[in-house]
Amino acid sequence: MSDKNLKLLSNAIAILSLGLSLPEGASAADASGCYGAYYSDLQVLQVAKNHTVITANAFGTGYATTDPNSPLKGAAGPCLLFNEIIDGKPKGEARCVRTDPQGDQLLVIGKPSGTNSTGLTGTWELRGLTGKWVGATGGGDWWDAGSGKGEKHYFLCFKGTFEMKP
Repeated sequence: MSDKNLKLLSNAIAILSLGLSLPEGASAADASGCYGAYYSDLQVLQVAKNHTVITANAFGTGYATTDPNSPLKGAAGPCLLFNEIIDGKPKGEARCVRTDPQGDQLLVIGKPSGTNSTGLTGTWELRGLTGKWVGATGGGDWWDAGSGKGEKHYFLCFKGTFEMKP
């Protein structure tokens, strides 16, 4: 696998994508921040010189938000990823179930859309699942913020907004 595809791979699971549909009467909250994660399982199939298929499981270790009172702060949990890289262009999706410190859950769907000098970039969508997150929506962009520990750990930063159901 090429170094470029390895870099894309090491960051592919950290994909976030939040939809932009907001409930009437709710106000948008800032979703800016970063998080770290690590791979628990990774399968890489180099099917052709410029074609790689990747499946992975990862665990997000918790959001660090710019808003210290954000309900996203500390939300952590597993992700499943399927990604295909053809001629350096990523296509795929990650689905991450995040559990906040109170035990309520949300789903984050991430889609890579390109690359920059540090790795993958993309969009994220949030969907509320349980507790206070039911009916929550949001959206924004994410980008690779680096990796470490032999490409097993990665860090992403994100911006965007989300809304809790009033």
